[in-house]
Amino acid sequence: MGMDEQRPFDRREFSNGLVLLSAVNRRLPLVSLNAFVLAGTGHNDASQPGVASMTSRLLDEGTQRYTAQQISQMVEDKGSTLSTFSQQELSGICLQLRSHDLTTGIELLGEMLSFPTFPASRFSIEKEKVLNHLKAAEDDPQGVMANLFAGLIYAGSPLQYPALGTHAAVEEMSADDLLGFHGKHYGPQNTVLVVVGDIETSRLQNLVEERLSLWQNPDFVRAPTFSLKRQKTPLLEEKVMEDKEQVHICLGHLGISRDSPDFYPIQVMDVILGSGPGFTSRIPRKLRDQEGLAYSTYSDLSGSAGLYPGRFLAYISTSRENQQRALDGLLSEIQNFAATGPTDEEVLVAQDFLTGSFVFDFETNAHVARFLLSAELFDLGLDYPERYPHLIRKITRDKVAQVAHRHLDTVNFTTVIVGPNHAPEGRKARRQQRNPAQERCPE
Repeated sequence: MGMDEQRPFDRREFSNGLVLLSAVNRRLPLVSLNAFVLAGTGHNDASQPGVASMTSRLLDEGTQRYTAQQISQMVEDKGSTLSTFSQQELSGICLQLRSHDLTTGIELLGEMLSFPTFPASRFSIEKEKVLNHLKAAEDDPQGVMANLFAGLIYAGSPLQYPALGTHAAVEEMSADDLLGFHGKHYGPQNTVLVVVGDIETSRLQNLVEERLSLWQNPDFVRAPTFSLKRQKTPLLEEKVMEDKEQVHICLGHLGISRDSPDFYPIQVMDVILGSGPGFTSRIPRKLRDQEGLAYSTYSDLSGSAGLYPGRFLAYISTSRENQQRALDGLLSEIQNFAATGPTDEEVLVAQDFLTGSFVFDFETNAHVARFLLSAELFDLGLDYPERYPHLIRKITRDKVAQVAHRHLDTVNFTTVIVGPNHAPEGRKARRQQRNPAQERCPE
C-alpha cells in the first residue's frame, strides 16, 4: 500500500474496552487480521519467566469450540496463514486470509482470544519444543550475548530473562499456569484488534461487535509496574564458547521509551553512527570497510524503544586476534560522536535515508497494521505518515549533537564478550565492575 494512496483509517472502541483499528486496501482480495494484547514478557511474574510466551504459543492449540486439529484444518482449507507471537510488551495472533473469509477469521480469532483451553497434551508437546529451543540457543553465540546483555541492563525486572524463559522455569511450568496468566492478562480492555485490507468498514465493525463485544474478563489484572535505571558503574561480562571461531562483542546501556521527546533526533543519530545502509554510518564504514576489523558491526538506540525503555547497543563480530582493537575502535567511535556530534552533511544524508525509506513501512497490509498499532499505543495520530518527513527534516546538527551527548553514556556501560579463549582454561564466565576501555581484557 503506497504512501501516496488514500488510506481511510478508522477507529472504534466498544463498550467492553476493545479497540478496533482498520484501514481499507482493495488492491488485492486479502485481509490482515491481527489481535495485539498487552500481555508480553514484561507481564511475567518474576518466578515464571516464559509464561507469556508459552501462553501465546498455545492460543491456537485448542479452544472451547475447536480442537487444534480443527483450527489447523480451517486455516489450511481457507488458504490462510495463522501465527502467534509474544514480545516485550505484546502477545497476540496474526491471521492472513482472503477477504471473503473475514467472517470465519473474526470468529476464529475471537475463540482463540477468549476461550483457549491449553490442553495438557498440546502443552506437553509445546513445552518440549521450547526446551529444545532453549538448549539450541546455548550454542548460538549472538543469542548468548544478547541474553547476557539483557540480563544485566534489565536486572531486577521480568525483561532480564529471554522471552522463552529459562530451562528451570519452563520445566516447572504447567498448563494451569497458562490458564492463570490468560485469565489475568487477556481481556478486551488491553486488546487492540487491527484489520487491514479488502474490507467494508461498517461490515467489519458489525462482525466484531457481534463476535467480540460481549467478551468480558472480570478477573483482569493490570500488570504491576517496574522501574528501570541505568547502571552507575561499568560492567564487563565474558563467556567462553571454545568451539567458536568469531568473537562477538556488544556494549551499551539502558535506552529510551518510544514516547521520548528525543526519539526523532535519535533516529537521525542512529543512521549516522551505526544503523544506516552502505557507507552512511561511521561505525561500519570505519571498523568494517576501512580497517577490516569486523565481519559485522552496527549500533542502535531508537529501534528498540517501546512502551518499556529499549537499549543502546553497539555490536561487532571479529577475529580472536583483533578482539581488543575492535573493542577499542567501537568505543572510540561512540566517544567521538558523543563528544563532537555529526556534520551537516551527515545529518542531511540521514534525513534523506529516513524519509526515503519510510514509504516501505506501508508496503503490505501487515506493515500498515503495525503502523496503526503504533499510532494507538504511542498517540502518534493517524496523520503521522504525512507528518513524519517534516519531523525528520526539521532536526538540526546541533540537536543531534545534544541528544548524543545526553543519551550515549561512554563511561557507565555494559560490555559483553562471547567467543573462544577469552579467559584462562576452566573459567566459563565472569563479571567485573571496571572500564574495559582502560584495561585490556585478559589473555
